[in-house]
Amino acid sequence: MKSRIGSIMLIGVSLFAGASEADARWNRRGECRPPLEGAATGKGILGLGSARAREAARDNWEASAEDRYGRAFANFNRATSVQWDCAKAALITAKCVVIARPCASRISG
Repeated sequence: MKSRIGSIMLIGVSLFAGASEADARWNRRGECRPPLEGAATGKGILGLGSARAREAARDNWEASAEDRYGRAFANFNRATSVQWDCAKAALITAKCVVIARPCASRISG
């Protein structure tokens, strides 16, 4: 009986330790990394090309952040030092470049 209680306590302690390690791994709020760049082009008239290029550049930035630093850093809404440079490349084509520092967010699930 003592062996069974000891085993149950040992399992409980390891589950608790595992949960706190996972929390420490994902709870990185406020931790920022060096700047990354995202770039893309978009086509359209009357500002639609710029809007599409801006959205695609943001998606490109998030993919780069996830590839380099992990999912915790891939949220553009938490990025700091955001700088945009959008310009028309032709009559209906626009290009946008975004440079920003990825910052971590707490990931649940």
